[in-house]
Amino acid sequence: MSGLAATSPWTQNVTPEKPRSAKRLIDWIWTVRDEVPVPEGMGADEALARIAPVFERPGYQVQAGTEGLSYANPSPAAQDTLSVFEKGALRIEDAPTGKVLRYRLTSRIMLFCFLLPFVFIGFGQLTLAVADYQKAKAEAKEKAEGTKKDEKKDEPVLTLHPIDKFLGAPAPEKPKDGEGKSRKRKPSATAAYVFSAFFAILFVIGRSLEPWLVRRMFRRRLAGEV
Repeated sequence: MSGLAATSPWTQNVTPEKPRSAKRLIDWIWTVRDEVPVPEGMGADEALARIAPVFERPGYQVQAGTEGLSYANPSPAAQDTLSVFEKGALRIEDAPTGKVLRYRLTSRIMLFCFLLPFVFIGFGQLTLAVADYQKAKAEAKEKAEGTKKDEKKDEPVLTLHPIDKFLGAPAPEKPKDGEGKSRKRKPSATAAYVFSAFFAILFVIGRSLEPWLVRRMFRRRLAGEV
């Protein structure tokens, strides 16, 4: 294990005299806090030794202590169980029911998935606002020039070139109603809303599934099933 200079996340405890910070109230978005019971009779060293192989893969930087460890992995592999969580800290602590493994994991991916729906909704609203502005500007210009939307222009007279007429070319047909007019596509925010819904669903699934997978992995390793 290589060294990692990092401040321990366990040094700041919440007490009645020190209320929870505003960050603590919102960091559930990108932070997972949980605990797994340690098998009865197992010491802290043995418990950490069973978990240590998880962090011996390429890319992990680990700072180990007597009762816990912290890690960072800026570029985790996709097949890694902790691929979603780039940083974390684990510690063996005493609880009323026995020893437990308490951990805190952070994920930038979860934060991005939470924020991106709002970003795409903003793009969608901006698209509609720009379209409304351009429409109002065009209508004001037509009104200033004294034009009306329902006014039809005189249709051009379709004639053949003398050479074409001499060669017996058929006379050109009049265009049907609606043909020859440019159809402008109305700006739509549908795509932005679809992406917004996609990332919102991705966040909800990931926020519930990934913590469950990590908890199961730690539980199995402590039980010696891996």
